Amino acid sequence: MTIAERQAREARDKENPWRPMHTAKPGGLICDLLFDDMAGHFETEDRHYFLDHDGCWYRLDPPERVYPVPMNWRPAYVHLTPERRALLKRRAQEARGWWF
Repeated sequence: MTIAERQAREARDKENPWRPMHTAKPGGLICDLLFDDMAGHFETEDRHYFLDHDGCWYRLDPPERVYPVPMNWRPAYVHLTPERRALLKRRAQEARGWWF
């Protein structure tokens, strides 16, 4: 990572900080998620998610239910329509199988 890239990331983090999971509300707001592993925190670049009313996080592309539970989130300030959320949720269930 170059110095310019690091500075751009720090400016973005300052402008749009990570938020604790208990502050996330369902409703189709597209978000970035921060996960934690044994080696440290990792961010999934260029992947976006939404929290559905069932309390589960779903990835947009490819549609999939999120495991494990993320540790922080930040909004991308774009909302999905209820129809689009239902379509993504159905595709995630089809990809996962009947036991979803």
